[in-house]
Amino acid sequence: MSETRAAKRHKWRLPCEIVFEGGRQRSFVIDLSESGLFVRTGVKLLPGTLVEVRLALETARAPILLRARVARAKQVPAQLTSIAHGGVGLQILDVPQAYLDAVRALQQGTHLRAVNTPVERSPDRTASTARFRVRLKQSDGPRSRMVELRAESAEQARSLAVREAGAGWEAVTADRVAS
Repeated sequence: MSETRAAKRHKWRLPCEIVFEGGRQRSFVIDLSESGLFVRTGVKLLPGTLVEVRLALETARAPILLRARVARAKQVPAQLTSIAHGGVGLQILDVPQAYLDAVRALQQGTHLRAVNTPVERSPDRTASTARFRVRLKQSDGPRSRMVELRAESAEQARSLAVREAGAGWEAVTADRVAS
């Protein structure tokens, strides 16, 4: 299988935050280039989905915000996550100069280092949401699983949990959890 990449990728593990419709997750960039990156995540994001990736690098004055589109999604069964990484390949839509500078420094042999995890929690969002435990069941099978997340209502929690679990799952219950 031949790969057609616009730019050379560099393996480099950096903490990040990926923000998508309906949620956000702390994660890791596994590799990066001037035009894209691969972010390790278990969240099911479909190709074409718009996301924002936040990086805080020692070389940048402020957190770097990357607007990106999911180019490909790599799903890995839960039992293989210790040896294989699932995630999303992202195409950066607007490449900020600070990001280009960081990638070019990496190309020249400089080590990129992260500073303070780039998570920006909105106090209003956290205050207006509650924690829910959602029980999911496999649509055409015997498996079930539990997911905990923040949502404004039980209905929204069910919807977010099904989206995170992906195709073939349905929400059975959504119970509010004491914070």
